[in-house]
Amino acid sequence: MGTEVLGIGLTGKHLTNLERRILSENTPYAIVLFGRNIGTADEFVELVKEVKSLAKAKPPVFMIDQEGGRVDRLRHILPGFPSAEAFGEGEDAEQLAEWHGRVIGMALRYFDVEIDLAPVVDIRAEVPTKGLERRMFGGDPETVTTLAGAFMRGMHATGTATCLKHWPGIGRGSADPHYGLTVIDVPIDDLLKHDIVPFDRLGNEAGAIMIGHGSYPQIDEEPERPTTLSWRMTTDLLRNAIDFRGLAVSDDMEMHAVSDLGSYETISEQALMAGNDVILFCSHIERVPDLQRFLRRRVNEDANVRARFEEARARCEIYRAHCERLRAASRRPESFGQVVDELSRFLEVFERTRPHREVVVPEIDRRHNPRKPRTGREEWT
Repeated sequence: MGTEVLGIGLTGKHLTNLERRILSENTPYAIVLFGRNIGTADEFVELVKEVKSLAKAKPPVFMIDQEGGRVDRLRHILPGFPSAEAFGEGEDAEQLAEWHGRVIGMALRYFDVEIDLAPVVDIRAEVPTKGLERRMFGGDPETVTTLAGAFMRGMHATGTATCLKHWPGIGRGSADPHYGLTVIDVPIDDLLKHDIVPFDRLGNEAGAIMIGHGSYPQIDEEPERPTTLSWRMTTDLLRNAIDFRGLAVSDDMEMHAVSDLGSYETISEQALMAGNDVILFCSHIERVPDLQRFLRRRVNEDANVRARFEEARARCEIYRAHCERLRAASRRPESFGQVVDELSRFLEVFERTRPHREVVVPEIDRRHNPRKPRTGREEWT
């Protein structure tokens, strides 16, 4: 008990002995996949299959950030998925956003990945938040709700679940939360009328919302506290302001906006008590056994922690059932070639409706942080 609320990352394309032991002895709720885990299509299929076979009870659900554009974990086996921003730059935006969701959903369904940690429903500011460039569907709530909703429904039609991000909206943030605190300095009425609108309209249909690491000094009583550690933002605002009844998933707790605030153990308990139902630690799996032991101990010794854990675990199982219902209503692609063919058809139509642009982001331009050494978290974007 205690490990069922964790989502963890794997180190590579094949399991290590430590990973096999963790997965068989203390199976987490979720596995979060990154580009580092994806080799050939066959290797990817085998990795997912082996992970699920190791669980003694329920296998973990698989999550992945497959948005398209700069956040494209499948880029080495299925290249060309466009960014969210590209849909507003040409014709038939809503229809193509829905098709985009269907193609990504088909691919993830083929690989037996249950959940896409998408769409991004942050609203683009005049100067986009660092780390969100071209990842947002538009600069107003209506456009974002329409296009993200179409993307989401296209994915659901294939049997793949979704998770909106990043609650309650970091499109007006001051910095990239991967590397430090991002501040959204707006009053609550402004947030409710603008940033929160897509979450309000789409949240319960999606079934899951990712909690961002932004801080909101005009709303939270602790102005520098990230939302992932804030009961005011993650429980009071999320559950009461928009009546969200689904799963709250933390963003990666190894981002500096939150990891700089304490040990993995400390911030995991704070995140749970703030209202996160699934808590993600995506890079350093060698830390997971100690974290699992800590959470088991806290659940056993503290009645408040135990009650919050049981609530989170119940939501986890409701969301798992949601994933299973989506899958039951659709069919898995018969072959990888079927996915490739559908992607090719989509890209041919998509390109005809767009102005000429550069689609691929050169490696030299990808996100990096010159002020800090590499920490194993280079897969953030």
